[in-house]
Amino acid sequence: MAWLIPTRIPLPDDFVGFDPDSPLTQDFDAYQRHLPHWRAPGRCYFLTFRLRDSIPADVMAAMQTEEQVWQKRLAAAALQHGGKLPPDEWEAWQDFQQVQLRKLEIVLDEGRGECLLRTPEHQQPLVEALHHFEGARCEMLAYAIMPNHAHVLCRPLGDHTLESLTRSWKRHSGDRIHRRLGRSGSLWQEESFDRIIRDAVHYRQAVRYIAKNPLKARLQPPQAVVWLHPLIVETNAPAAVT
Repeated sequence: MAWLIPTRIPLPDDFVGFDPDSPLTQDFDAYQRHLPHWRAPGRCYFLTFRLRDSIPADVMAAMQTEEQVWQKRLAAAALQHGGKLPPDEWEAWQDFQQVQLRKLEIVLDEGRGECLLRTPEHQQPLVEALHHFEGARCEMLAYAIMPNHAHVLCRPLGDHTLESLTRSWKRHSGDRIHRRLGRSGSLWQEESFDRIIRDAVHYRQAVRYIAKNPLKARLQPPQAVVWLHPLIVETNAPAAVT
């Protein structure tokens, strides 16, 4: 069995990127809990959510402190420019997020915690949850289920939010897995790391990132699950990589 690494990645129908400084981008919102989140209707998102025991508390606290420093910087920059981020600050923020994602990925791929998602019996509840609302509440574009975390590329549909979708995925899969283990409580870390897809280049990077993640972590099926939109698979069917 092999992992499929796509070379041609068609954009989803009616794809819309995101640039908060563009005059065409007037319908976005932003909020923050421990992590910052940008939201806009009809956009695609790349998100990572993880099992509660996947990252040591001190590592996560350090990353959150770095995020807080950045939030103060962004708030000050926006205050000086009429409530909008200047382009150089926006680009610097995007670069910082990419660095944070790489840090997160390195720690996650070390395989900390029980890594319950390493086995098909625990992967299946999450697979079912991710596809449950497909076509009705979200457009599923790609995902990777790793031993202690998951990456998802999707586009919420209509009035459905990324938050409501993520809560549903976590609740359904967490309840099923805990019942099999005879446990109770929270399986997943409450908050997720997400990025709004900026443009076609960013979209294709996200798809390849998901497809390559098991290879980077040196995993073989069935230790991980990768799913790509059927159009991507059809376009790249001969290009399987072991």
